[in-house]
Amino acid sequence: MAGHEGAQVEPNEIWELIVKADERLKYAREDQADLRRGQAEGFLREALAAARGIGNAPLEEQALTRLRDLGIADA
Repeated sequence: MAGHEGAQVEPNEIWELIVKADERLKYAREDQADLRRGQAEGFLREALAAARGIGNAPLEEQALTRLRDLGIADA
């Protein structure tokens, strides 16, 4: 996570990124859909990397599932 180089990321911080991604999509107006989708993808990729970094398979799977839901299979 930004500003946390070398620091251990906590699972709740990763979950918060996943929730932020969900909120970006849920509350996006139609004219913001592409922007919000891009933001959500960024949060999910960050969450995925952090989950992999601490070896948290359930959070990794949550991030991967949401990325797949967005049609992103290369994560």
